[in-house]
Amino acid sequence: MKKAIIFFHETVDFELLKSHTNSINHVFEELPAAAVELTETQQAHLESSPQVERIHYDRKMKTSGQVVPWGYKAVGADKRIPMNLSGKGVKVGILDSGVDTKHPDLQLAGGACMMHKFSPDGCLHSYNDDNGHGTHVAGVIGAKNNSIGVVGIAPQAQLYSIKVLDKNGDGSTSTIMAGIEWAMKQKIDILNISVTSPYYDSALEQMIQKASQAGIILVAAAGNEGKPLAGEPTTVQYPARFKEVIAVSSIDHYKQYGELSSVGKEVEVAAPGENIYSTFPTALMTSRGTKSGYEFMSGTSMASPYVTGLIALYKEKYPQMNSAQIRKLLQANAKDLGPKGRDAYYGYGLAQVDKTEESDPVTIPYKTDGKGKIIIDTSQLASRYEAYNVYRFGALIAKQTTASEIIDYATKGTIQYEFKPVINGKEETSRILLQVNNPSPVLKDLSASIWYNRFIAYLQHEGIISGYHDGNFRPDRLLTRGESAILIGKAIGIAPDPAKSGTRFKDVSGTSAPFIEVLAEKKIIKGFQDGLYRPNQQVTRAEMAILIGKAFEITGKAQGGFKDVTENVTGYQYINGLTALHIVNGYSNGYFRPYEKISRANFSSFLAKAKNKEFRLR
Repeated sequence: MKKAIIFFHETVDFELLKSHTNSINHVFEELPAAAVELTETQQAHLESSPQVERIHYDRKMKTSGQVVPWGYKAVGADKRIPMNLSGKGVKVGILDSGVDTKHPDLQLAGGACMMHKFSPDGCLHSYNDDNGHGTHVAGVIGAKNNSIGVVGIAPQAQLYSIKVLDKNGDGSTSTIMAGIEWAMKQKIDILNISVTSPYYDSALEQMIQKASQAGIILVAAAGNEGKPLAGEPTTVQYPARFKEVIAVSSIDHYKQYGELSSVGKEVEVAAPGENIYSTFPTALMTSRGTKSGYEFMSGTSMASPYVTGLIALYKEKYPQMNSAQIRKLLQANAKDLGPKGRDAYYGYGLAQVDKTEESDPVTIPYKTDGKGKIIIDTSQLASRYEAYNVYRFGALIAKQTTASEIIDYATKGTIQYEFKPVINGKEETSRILLQVNNPSPVLKDLSASIWYNRFIAYLQHEGIISGYHDGNFRPDRLLTRGESAILIGKAIGIAPDPAKSGTRFKDVSGTSAPFIEVLAEKKIIKGFQDGLYRPNQQVTRAEMAILIGKAFEITGKAQGGFKDVTENVTGYQYINGLTALHIVNGYSNGYFRPYEKISRANFSSFLAKAKNKEFRLR
């Protein structure tokens, strides 16, 4: 087998090369030429072809210059914005066979070996690579930007070698789990897992979930199982198959799906994975009779680190973003390949760098009133764009708005906002980030990032709801009829006469009594046939809809979209009416669950939307 460069007269004839070469290692962009491996018979065929100008045979050379692999340009790394992005400060864990600790083109920040859980002598050389796979992955992510070898996507990222495979590339559930656990303890930002298994493992899934909850972004090779057989839905392997993990498929130099790359709905993005030139352990190369320290390898194991490197650049560029936002950014920036939209071969498309320009940034000032209210000045956004969308912790809270001011509410904490311009009715991929440090109020058990925080903070700001004496809110506590009467009454401005403590209901007294009596007078609430109100009875979602509908005089509707809300459900017209106004919502499966008891958190979200139209997302 010979290595050669085939020069063509005008353009590279790909069909000719596919027919008469053993492999195509590289296609040059500046010359009509390709680097190949071929036999003498194949050489004779090519020499006789009129399209071929000449054949130049590779000569051995000493490493004296840096190579930019084809995949580097394919993901747009040569056009990163700003150009000085390097992954600096981002901690990347490489869950693999280790990394060559003495390779001149790699610098490790640390590592650990988990192979003692697999075999007694599995960690004789700590987390050094005795297989080659992990070192090749490491080079794709973070090979130094110097005068030798190759350059990685994020050359200044902090690389951590987590050895979970032996010299044969074998490991176990326990070694993988131990490696993930170690990454969590080290507060790793991104974990590359170029390790696959065809088997579902509940223990591994649990550890993956823990890592995701800890904020680690998990990227994994989809696998090299090819297309599914008839009747099979997917060939994507574990752990890439878990929903918490970004599954990466492989493409070649022509942006075509790699023939061995796994396929399935779990594929999230594609990346270069065929004939990838990267670092390789020098000790292993020496045993093969060469000291180059670099090697070609193929597969989704090589594609996954391209995505990991890109995410390191995202993390450096947008330090305020959480893992969910980074994942959405990766999807939004992907270059669509294959069928339009997400597909089983390429996912959202070929992973790309973020090219958002920040030469003329929009500034978004804000202020807080110390009581939970946040006033955001969006006048620059409003003047520059026809409209914009607003996200809070990745969730859409304002759609196609043109307002020069956004009012929001939160308890104490750091709130992350994202503003996306809308041009010609379409949301742009560019974004403006805002991090708000809100000083108060304090509710110990209410995270600022939880979806219902803003609704509770608003009702507390308006004096409608409050926490308990111990500083907690207890959002999951189920609401009672007595509590709901107080909250509804305050929300519609009832100011009961404290001198009138009596009520028509035999079992009502105390704080709720005057509210219940006024609401009964207004025919918003009623008791039971036995003359009781039962203030300690818990409220259902249907009862909540009736209360809010009557209190805010919302017209009911006969028709609605919920599978379990028919004319046989008491209050069905109020449920449908509130849904039409985007005050209440059901579950993702199309059900409302009218008889399910409602928590303080859910009731707060519905009540806040009923009182404040700005909370209704249309």
